[in-house]
Amino acid sequence: MHDLNTQVENKVQNITNQLAITSEYAITTSNKQLISQLLEHALSYGNINNITVFNHKKEVISEIGPAAHIPTPPLSALAQTQRAGTFLVSTQAIYHNPLPINSSLGSPLDSYNPQIQRNIIGWIKVETNISQLDIAQYQLFFLLLFLFSLFNVLNAFITSRVAGSLTHPIEKVSLSLRKLTKSQYAAAKSIKLPSQYSEIQKDLLELAERLENHKKELTAGIEQSTEDMRRNMDSMEEKSAQLYIANKEAMESNRLKSQFLANISHEVRTPLNAILGYTKILQKNIKDNQNKLYVDTIEQSTNSLLAIIGDILDFSKIEAGKLSLDHSLINIRELVDDVYQILSANLLTNDKQIDLVTDFSPDVPQTMIGDSIRIRQVFTNLISNALKFTNKGSIKTKVILSSKSKDQLILSFQVIDTGIGIPEDKINQLFKPFSQVDTSTTRKFGGTGLGLVITKKLVEQMGGVINISSVPKIGSTFHFTLKLKPSNKPQPKQEKLEKFIVFLEPSNTYRHYLSNYFSEIGVESIACSGVEQIISKLNQHHNKVDAILLNIIPNKQSTNDAKELASYAIKQFNIPCILMIQPPGQINHYPKLKTMCSDVLLKPISHKHLFNALKNIQPPNAIAAADLTSDSPTIEKQPLPVTHLTGLKILAVDDTQVNLQLLTHWLTPHGLNIFLANSGRKAISMAKEQQFDLILMDIQMPEMDGLETTQHLRALDAYKETPIVALTAHALGSEQDNILASGMNAYLTKPVDELILLNTIEKWCLRKESAQEHINTQVTQAFDINKALSIVSQKSDIAKEMFEMLADSLADEKKLLRHHFELQDTEKLIHVVHRIHGASKYTGTIELTRHAGFLETHLKELGMEDVEGVLNDFLDSIDMLLAIRHLIPWPQE
Repeated sequence: MHDLNTQVENKVQNITNQLAITSEYAITTSNKQLISQLLEHALSYGNINNITVFNHKKEVISEIGPAAHIPTPPLSALAQTQRAGTFLVSTQAIYHNPLPINSSLGSPLDSYNPQIQRNIIGWIKVETNISQLDIAQYQLFFLLLFLFSLFNVLNAFITSRVAGSLTHPIEKVSLSLRKLTKSQYAAAKSIKLPSQYSEIQKDLLELAERLENHKKELTAGIEQSTEDMRRNMDSMEEKSAQLYIANKEAMESNRLKSQFLANISHEVRTPLNAILGYTKILQKNIKDNQNKLYVDTIEQSTNSLLAIIGDILDFSKIEAGKLSLDHSLINIRELVDDVYQILSANLLTNDKQIDLVTDFSPDVPQTMIGDSIRIRQVFTNLISNALKFTNKGSIKTKVILSSKSKDQLILSFQVIDTGIGIPEDKINQLFKPFSQVDTSTTRKFGGTGLGLVITKKLVEQMGGVINISSVPKIGSTFHFTLKLKPSNKPQPKQEKLEKFIVFLEPSNTYRHYLSNYFSEIGVESIACSGVEQIISKLNQHHNKVDAILLNIIPNKQSTNDAKELASYAIKQFNIPCILMIQPPGQINHYPKLKTMCSDVLLKPISHKHLFNALKNIQPPNAIAAADLTSDSPTIEKQPLPVTHLTGLKILAVDDTQVNLQLLTHWLTPHGLNIFLANSGRKAISMAKEQQFDLILMDIQMPEMDGLETTQHLRALDAYKETPIVALTAHALGSEQDNILASGMNAYLTKPVDELILLNTIEKWCLRKESAQEHINTQVTQAFDINKALSIVSQKSDIAKEMFEMLADSLADEKKLLRHHFELQDTEKLIHVVHRIHGASKYTGTIELTRHAGFLETHLKELGMEDVEGVLNDFLDSIDMLLAIRHLIPWPQE
């Protein structure tokens, strides 16, 4: 096709070029007849539509043929070809070449410059109809298409024949395989293949025979297995029935165990309450040291028994999955210090002097969010265990911040002792219930074997892990981690004291420990290991010393050294003295030494107590120092009776006569009138006869328990406002809601402490009016009863029902709120808050409504950014509402 186009264009250009050449003479001579003849002759070439001749002024001087279909293009010296539709226009300039005459010879020159002498005298335009070219192209195209189609048909025919000859045997093989998969072995064998596929035919026959034989074997095996399974099913049904019965018995056993633990808690703690109570009464009046030792032993043994019972009950709670964590603000440094001080007072003896030190990494925050009670229990178990198995050396607690994020802290703890260590083959027994490393009948150390088990469960429940490394005769190290939450409150900054002290500490470990802490709080210190050294340092630096810190070991020599040093420092340099006393030292036996000192600290030193002692150094008491020589052991005076309670009438209700006698012995010396009732019915009867100022109510009693008795008493007009305090020995489950809901004002857990009991009586009897006012204030802050009644047209039963429906749902809603907050699910959190917000508007819960509105607005505008504080305020308003729920004075119908 390209060649056809090129041929046509060349043909037109040739015609135009020939016309331009032949027209030169006719134009130069202005012979129009000759031009017309030339054009007529050119028009006969065929397909030429129009020929036009222009002069040098681009004016038409001759034209032949029909009117032109294409406008004349711009005329120039160059030959042009233009195509439009089925017409092709070619233009060519007509040149005239005059022959120059030699002036001397009269003949044309042989050579000349054509670029200079060629002159354009006109143009020739030829318009040709090329429709025949398109027809020829179409003919060629269809010819090619016909040939291509014919080739494809022949190719498809040949291909199909070849493919058929190739695929037919394959289809037979495929058909044979399908027959085999359908277990139609005879049909598969009957299919015949061409001779070229004889090997495949042979393999298919062999495969069919093998599959047929295998199917027969499988069928026989299945039949045998089915028979075996039928027999096993019969046996399993029998076993299942037995397991069901055993499971039912186990569940009943667990229920009975829980009930037993609840009852044993009451039954054991009730007599222990009497034992501890009478022991403390005896301790006040015994002056004989031997008898006092016996009574102290009774008290220690009773406390040990209480601890064992507590371990068993905690273990039962953990096993039942009923141990819950309570999150509050804690100071981890002060918590460890408190554990050290309590345990050292109870476990250290004259023969066991151990340095108890802490090592906190500087990046550990002082305050954080966690369960302080359970963390304290973990430390108590581990440190008391270390104290038990360490006779000399030190016990160190290291705290490191492992990782920190916006909503989580991971702390790493180590409790390192220099005790007897644990053999490697015995370490796996440590965290097994009721197991101990030494189980022989001659074992030296006692215990239930539950302490470390409880510790491990508590650590795991707080998101951590615990493990141990130990070397016999060198010591052990317990490693554990805890996941806590950072506090939103700013961390307190460590105040610098700018003091200078000299301290006496024989132990190298404790000297180093105190020196580091003094540097941390900005105190310049000089450590001394002996009396002579500290006297020398005082003589050298007495002008700038603010105080001296003395360590007293519980022996006569150490006490005498302390007396001499304190007297010397006060008399010579007027420098105050702070005493550090190690358990089981009794500083109260030396009252004059105690009076002379600025402060007395118990080792191991609490950081907070030491800081406050140095910050609030008192001037020395020179008079006491002058009279130190007459210092002799004395016994502290007994506390005087609480005379302002005299005359109060107290009704004590308990089914145990020993407990009633104990309450009598406790309260009678303080001038209270005690009336005893051994049952709930007896108490109600006595209450109807006379008015009591306060009632002490046991919870678990036969016939009528304390809760039911309280409800009957509240029904009496004279006892609607009388304080009723529960005395309960229950340790399993939370009894607080049930006790307060029954109408009681407070509760005390057995064994009851005498001083706490007296303070409780004083609070509710002498400050009853202010306490009631406080309760009323709490109720009015959280709940508007008038608003709740106005919404339902003063129908109190409907208002109360709507309030109770909301209050009953709040416990589950709190769990949802915490769950969605932990997952950072803003949409679901908004949904729950909106639901509570809407319900609270119709129940008079003004404080809850206010905080719900704050939280919902915050979530919708700011999302989860800084939402924790607003959420905590909302949760606090829920807790406040649930706390005053039973105190709302609903009007009676």
